[in-house]
Amino acid sequence: PAETGGGRHILTTRYLLARKPSDNLREILQNVAKPHGVTNMRKLGHLNNFIKLLISIGHCEEKFGFTYEEIIICLRLALLNEAKEVRAAGLRVLRYLIRDSNVLQKVLRLQVDYLIARCIDIQQSNEGERTQALRLVRKMITVNALLFPSSVTNSLIAVGTDGLQERDRMVRAAIAIVCELALKNPEVVANRGGLSTILKSVIDCQLSRINEALITTILHLLNHPHTRQYVRNDVELEQILAPFTDFHYRHNADTSEIQLKEDRDARFLSSRMAIVAAFRSWSGIINLCRAGNSGIQSLIGLLSIPNVEVRKGLLEVLYEIFRLPLPIVTQDFTEALLSVDPSRCQDSGKCILPTGIHHLHCLPTLINMAASFDIPKEKRLQASAAVNHLKRFHDKKKQGPKPHSLYLDHIVRKSVSAHHRRETHTRVHRDIYAIKDTEEALMLNLRDSQILNHKQNLDWNWLLIATILKWPNVNLRNNKDEQMHKFVRRLLYFYKPSSKLYAGLELDHPKARQLTVVGCQFIEFLIESDEDGQAYLEELVKDMVAWLSLSSGLKPDRCLQSNGLLTTLSQHYYLFLGTLSAHPHGVKLLEKCGLFQSLLNLCSVKNQDAVLKLAVSTLDYSTDGLARVILSKILTAATDTCRLYATKHLRVLLRAGVEFFSNWGMELLVTQLHDHSKAVSMEALDILDEACEDKANLHALIQLKPALTHLGDKGLLLLLRFLSIPKGFSYLNERGYVSKQLDRWQKEYNLKYVDLIEEQLNEALTTYRKPVDGDNYVRRSNQRLQRPNVYLPVHLYGQLVHDKTGCHLLETQSVVPDLSYTVRSPMLDTWEGIKQLKAALWALGNIGSSNWGLNLLQEENVIPDILALAQHCEVLSVRGTCVYVVGVISKTRQGCEVLKQYGWDTVRHSRQTLWPVTPDEVDKPMTSELSSVPSTLSLNSESTSSRHNSESESQPSELTMKLSTRQQGQFLLNTSSMLDQSDDASLYLRSKPMKDRSPFTILASTRFVRNRFLNSLSLPSKKLRSTSDPKSMGGSRTPTEPKLGGLRRNRTVTEPSIYSSSQGDVSERCTHLWEMQYAYTNAHLYSHSHIELAQARTTSPGGFSLPVMAAGCHCSCFSQS
Repeated sequence: PAETGGGRHILTTRYLLARKPSDNLREILQNVAKPHGVTNMRKLGHLNNFIKLLISIGHCEEKFGFTYEEIIICLRLALLNEAKEVRAAGLRVLRYLIRDSNVLQKVLRLQVDYLIARCIDIQQSNEGERTQALRLVRKMITVNALLFPSSVTNSLIAVGTDGLQERDRMVRAAIAIVCELALKNPEVVANRGGLSTILKSVIDCQLSRINEALITTILHLLNHPHTRQYVRNDVELEQILAPFTDFHYRHNADTSEIQLKEDRDARFLSSRMAIVAAFRSWSGIINLCRAGNSGIQSLIGLLSIPNVEVRKGLLEVLYEIFRLPLPIVTQDFTEALLSVDPSRCQDSGKCILPTGIHHLHCLPTLINMAASFDIPKEKRLQASAAVNHLKRFHDKKKQGPKPHSLYLDHIVRKSVSAHHRRETHTRVHRDIYAIKDTEEALMLNLRDSQILNHKQNLDWNWLLIATILKWPNVNLRNNKDEQMHKFVRRLLYFYKPSSKLYAGLELDHPKARQLTVVGCQFIEFLIESDEDGQAYLEELVKDMVAWLSLSSGLKPDRCLQSNGLLTTLSQHYYLFLGTLSAHPHGVKLLEKCGLFQSLLNLCSVKNQDAVLKLAVSTLDYSTDGLARVILSKILTAATDTCRLYATKHLRVLLRAGVEFFSNWGMELLVTQLHDHSKAVSMEALDILDEACEDKANLHALIQLKPALTHLGDKGLLLLLRFLSIPKGFSYLNERGYVSKQLDRWQKEYNLKYVDLIEEQLNEALTTYRKPVDGDNYVRRSNQRLQRPNVYLPVHLYGQLVHDKTGCHLLETQSVVPDLSYTVRSPMLDTWEGIKQLKAALWALGNIGSSNWGLNLLQEENVIPDILALAQHCEVLSVRGTCVYVVGVISKTRQGCEVLKQYGWDTVRHSRQTLWPVTPDEVDKPMTSELSSVPSTLSLNSESTSSRHNSESESQPSELTMKLSTRQQGQFLLNTSSMLDQSDDASLYLRSKPMKDRSPFTILASTRFVRNRFLNSLSLPSKKLRSTSDPKSMGGSRTPTEPKLGGLRRNRTVTEPSIYSSSQGDVSERCTHLWEMQYAYTNAHLYSHSHIELAQARTTSPGGFSLPVMAAGCHCSCFSQS
């Protein structure tokens, strides 16, 4: 023992271990319980030694020599000590002592809870004591929340209710504990008014993660009938709407008039966060959108009240619910119209309406008002202006989205077949020069372009120059005039890197985009001139290759700065080189000039990521040659960031529909699965999963026989895709894989499938982030992360039913009867039972995703039970799961017909389908300019085993509520520094638009749909060939679908569309599917390729929009009830 000032002894760790535990404990308790003669410092030391003793001997009452009651009676005296340090130590000892419900009951029986509540209430610079009290309270909740005392609950609720006014720093911790307690023991919280405190705190909090956690606590209670009784209808949840619905709302009565405006803005923000979080959960949607005076009716009704502040705030709420970019308010309609142009960058914009909105109900009224002379002139003019604005709005949409980036436009045009390439170079949008195919007109335009007699390059008429370069049948081979050669020499000198005219211009130059487009056209002009343009072209290419060699020969930092690669238009020379690589003559010239060899040498040079990424993005890979060799070397030999970028670019090529991708692209992706960087291998795995939506790619992958088991669950899910075709089923069945997987899925994977889906949904719809590498803690940062997209994961049963053999296997295993029993006899009292029900629902939904599987469901007659759960299940999250499952079942036409028999009607269409506004228009088959494009890829092909079973892949699929497919994916190519943000839409390369309409989803009751629209929903019934038909042009597709309509990602995503579907020309056909973003930073020209996927919106029967996951294309299902 160590000596203290009073000559007495205090126990040390060594002394503790040398004596009997009962002797040590007796001395500790004696010193703690003595009212006099022992200093507070000694008591503090003894309490700390008690914890050491407890850790060393464990919770063994026999070794203590005392009962728990005796120990607690002595320890509770420490909570009455005048020193806050001793009280804190006493609380800490109790926390270590309480290990089970038995000890907790004894603590409460001795009324220690009142002393704990006292420690929480006291606020006299005793944060350490209060912190220990809150930690003890959490330990009590963890041990047994049902025993939690109301005395402590009152203290926590009091701190949470009035803590902000008293500037109590423990208020958030107290509210967090109340939320935790409400999840485990809602009765004690509700009886003490804790739910109102939580909702009040929602309006107090402007931090999104905390706000979401608070409102989610209430939503969790609303989900289950056992806890729903504690939440008062029409009172509790509706509190979050008060800042919007109450124009005289004051959160605190003592708020001064000076602070009222600032306080109101803060409450608006809090309310908005809470409303959005509520609408991203099934319990929030169902409660706020129930029949009668619901919360959503109150909110929508506010739009008719002339209060600009409230209406603006409510519109922001709606934009955020639908995950649309928040617009900036503007009074100029033209500016607003330009902002919703799909070719504009989608990061921000100014718009007056969501781009997907369709004015089905208001348009007749507006037209009547505009045409009627019985109403005041002012209103008539207003209505007329509104109609004109809507017309302009829809005309803009009909033009279709175009690439915002020249790099994306370059990739899209390269992927189009050779005889369409010339057509994709659209005429200038505002071409005021009538093109007359006469030599006089050409010479006149040459003079007017000022290029022959004006030395100021930027003052030339570049619009006329572009027109001349696209002039029909005009090139150096057909035109020997000296003026034409002078015209070419002037342009050549301007674009040569050595002249530093074009290359010296900054990226943000007003004419940067126009000059680059003309440069690419100039390259093609020289290529088409054959021998006459050979000398000029070779001179230009040699100069560009010399510039590239110079840059690679210097130190990396010097080369980027000296050549202006980061800041000047010199980086766009790679577009010129890429244009050459798309032509056989250009490839020979590049090889002759040594470009390919220079790029191959750069692959092994450090710090050349910017150059390599530009080369990867611009070279043409449609034919076998050195370009693919360079890509392959970059994929394997470059730095980690460059390899990841090149891997992501393979997704771009996949979606762009590069021909024969299955022959070479799949092999490159399989190679990337073994990359030492986990980020690269997982990216390759995700791209392979997307590529396997196309049967040609799936066949190629099976032929390669990749090793996937080392990639975890995601690798397993990709392997399951093999089972959807006979070749893959045979390959896996021969190795005994199928029977093993059936056993595993029945035992555990069906339940894990529910966890996988719900975790992905949580990441997409909330601020939740999945811990990485098994950590329980996710470090937060101020960096704004984009919400991930969610697709329906692969399910074993869903893959087996696409093949007759697999379907027969499920039938012999009695899988459907077992799952149906779970659906008919659900155990909703426990979360385990609810999870088993969800697992059965998902399994049945995946089985019903094919016609063969649907027959199994019909034989078991389980579909009515699923629909009954969707409408009447007391657990609201199960209703949501049923809606998802009904969406999967409605994937096939047969599934839609079955659902219709039970009162669920569907509107069947896809983005490439003419909307059936009138029967006459519907009866006319939609002609596609792209129907004759040859390709070996079957983007919407059927299973080779049966065309009947794969109708869901060859016809527009149908889904319930809100759906989206990867066929409408976007490549957001935001080359912020690389591309000029010019608004000159006339320079965009567009193709001839097809006569098409923007499809949209009609939401209405069954009677409305039946009376007004169902009679006109007949779609073209032209039969499609399967992929096994030798006459098929790359697999089956609907008559209304262009060949490169995109990879059909038969799974639903959670994100809504940034722009609505528009009409299909060659450029639109691809850019409608993709918008690509290559992030561009000063450190790395491209750091990564961020790719967003398809987005679409429909609306649900209750009048709200919600995220849905299921397999298929777009549809809406409406229940008669």
